[in-house]
Amino acid sequence: MRVFVEGTPLFRQRTGVGQYTKNLLEALFRLDEENTYTIFSFALPGQKTKPRPIPETPRLGYRFIRYMHQKVFNAVVRKVTAPPIDVMLGSRPDLFLFPNFVRYPLPLGSRAVAIIYDLSFVLHPEHVARRNRQFLTRYVPITIERCQHIVTISENSKKEIVEYYGADPDKISIVSPAIDHSFFYPRPAAEIDAVTGKYNITKPYILYAGTLEPRKNIRSILDSYAKLPPEVRASYSLVLAGGKGWLDQDIKRRLDELQHMDIITTGYVPDEDLPALYSGASVFVYPSLYEGYGMPPLEAMACATPVIVANNSSLPEVVGDAGLLVDAHDVDSLAQYLEKVLGDPALAGELRRRGLERAKTSNWDESARRLLAVINEFGSQR
Repeated sequence: MRVFVEGTPLFRQRTGVGQYTKNLLEALFRLDEENTYTIFSFALPGQKTKPRPIPETPRLGYRFIRYMHQKVFNAVVRKVTAPPIDVMLGSRPDLFLFPNFVRYPLPLGSRAVAIIYDLSFVLHPEHVARRNRQFLTRYVPITIERCQHIVTISENSKKEIVEYYGADPDKISIVSPAIDHSFFYPRPAAEIDAVTGKYNITKPYILYAGTLEPRKNIRSILDSYAKLPPEVRASYSLVLAGGKGWLDQDIKRRLDELQHMDIITTGYVPDEDLPALYSGASVFVYPSLYEGYGMPPLEAMACATPVIVANNSSLPEVVGDAGLLVDAHDVDSLAQYLEKVLGDPALAGELRRRGLERAKTSNWDESARRLLAVINEFGSQR
């Protein structure tokens, strides 16, 4: 079969969707020896060829739409309607894979599978930018209706799609994110020292990794750190590792109020620094208000770091019995859990052991096999 894959998430600064797409596709292309793939995106006429995020092979090529800029396409989609992507490409492959929530029109008759990660835009609209919320609210239900199959990333997300949109559960498969164990593993002290030195981290630390935005509940992390006994705060820095996100004004205000405390904001952290940052942390904290899956806790567990996560959405699925679960809105409990892990080496050691064991069960090859089964089943039906 010929499979066309929307590549837009691959060419941006990769966070959640982009990382998932890249890792999953790399594993898929290693695994699949039958089908051929074309990754498509946009480029200006005469624009220098974009770097290929995944190297080309005899079974993998790229195609760029050069007569319409990505920004123009996005504006047309938002303000008018979604243009027919197969007509723009001049192709009718067996299957389109749309890995970023939305299926675009395919009047030439190709079948389609789309990946819908979560329903944060309808269940927690206050944490989603208005323009993105309007876009997803408009196009996701059409995507569910017109795709031959939907992929999502957790049991929780599947349940929400079924309940909110009345989707047939048999039309939805789960392909969870996974860990690259050649990358996320406990790093040696020398590497940890090099990376922590880069970010001016000079003593043991509590770590959060991810975008600094309201949905990640950064305010509760800051408030729980402020509630720790002074002698604990004197021994541990709080490190917020991630770029600024949407609606971060309240986070900035709280950071200003706590500027007398040892709180380090690193800004965006490149991928290569993350394993050492995880490995060096005394505890990883992730009390997010909602997650379609939540990769950072899994990455931290793979690096043998104790984790504390919120007890909502998909996060209990991710950590199982390998992490501590807390009410995201209960700052006092979060502070107590932090103090307990930091003050109890036996508990921290047990969480490290359980986390490593649980992380080992996660791998991209298994996720790719599940996606390939979907591709083979729904791409071959005519």
